[in-house]
Amino acid sequence: MKIRVLLTILFACCALCAVSATAITVQPPTGIPTGDLAPGTSVNVETTITNFISGSGTTFPGSDTLQLYTDLESPRWRVFIVLNGIDNPRPVSTSRTVRIPGFELEYPSGTSGYELRVRVSLEGTVPEVSTTGDQAILRIRQLDSSDNVRTNGEFVVTRTVVNPAEVAANIITTKSDLQAFKTSIDAAKEDGVDTSAIDAKYNAAQTALQSAEAAGDNVASAQSFLSTARTEISDGEALLQRTVVQHAINSAEATLTEIDEILDYLTTNKSMGSDSRVVLLTSKRQSVKNQIDTAKGNFDSNNLALAERQADDALAEGKIVLAEAQQLKEEVDSIPVFVDPGQPFLWIVLGAIAIIAVGFVVMKKRNAWDELG
Repeated sequence: MKIRVLLTILFACCALCAVSATAITVQPPTGIPTGDLAPGTSVNVETTITNFISGSGTTFPGSDTLQLYTDLESPRWRVFIVLNGIDNPRPVSTSRTVRIPGFELEYPSGTSGYELRVRVSLEGTVPEVSTTGDQAILRIRQLDSSDNVRTNGEFVVTRTVVNPAEVAANIITTKSDLQAFKTSIDAAKEDGVDTSAIDAKYNAAQTALQSAEAAGDNVASAQSFLSTARTEISDGEALLQRTVVQHAINSAEATLTEIDEILDYLTTNKSMGSDSRVVLLTSKRQSVKNQIDTAKGNFDSNNLALAERQADDALAEGKIVLAEAQQLKEEVDSIPVFVDPGQPFLWIVLGAIAIIAVGFVVMKKRNAWDELG
């Protein structure tokens, strides 16, 4: 007996799941322009709701409500309840919200029941807005008896509606931003930075901004071009920052290479590896190398501001060390080879000179004594 009851409950649950949709299904609406919309634009929307979150054995729960909504001005709704392919029109509505009670949509479902669809036609005008932002062109909801949206019971199409005055103001702001971007590019060029990739971003932003200005009253088109210009500026500024930091790191590394060349010359050619001055320069050189490595690590971690400061500090310190190394090299190279303390034969030469000088003095005195004889 218990097994029979459990099987009955199980079969009932399976039957309930078989007839219950898990979400409303809406065919892709037609007649909604793509992209941003300008106030006053006429819109004609057509769509069909093909499935609902249904009740047990019915096409739609009698206690639920189907709600249609739009932000369009002067809306005109034509709604058809389609039963087994036959249209049943509802009265035309000019409200922004249309509510269809469940009892109008509740019919027996299943193999011997009804197939329910709701066809929706909406005409309206894009509204004026004080601030550019998203507006609901069409929203469809299935609400329960407490007016709560059922899970997966909402479908909405939005579009960005632009404010013409705001677009005009943004064009002016973007012009200013583009000029500031150009100033930053020029400053980087003066520092020797290769800005060819950044120049391409600037040119693309300038072209888009000019197109936005030329769009005139077509604010939707102007907004689209303006968005492109701002994206190009933003991307270009980010690329410029990375390029400038990379240039600073490269410059510091180039200075380090020059230092290494001089130290190698002093150590190898002049045998000054143990000279205190060379040892000190080697220590300072390592400090520069450590700063460069730290800057490169922060660059790889996209911590660009810190990486740039560290690279600049490394470059500044590297130039000081390089100047000291160059000065030492010049001093060493200016010493004649025969008095260079780094040459092993120096003392032999000096000793020979001393012996010759002493011998000359002795011989001169001996000759003088012989004459006095």
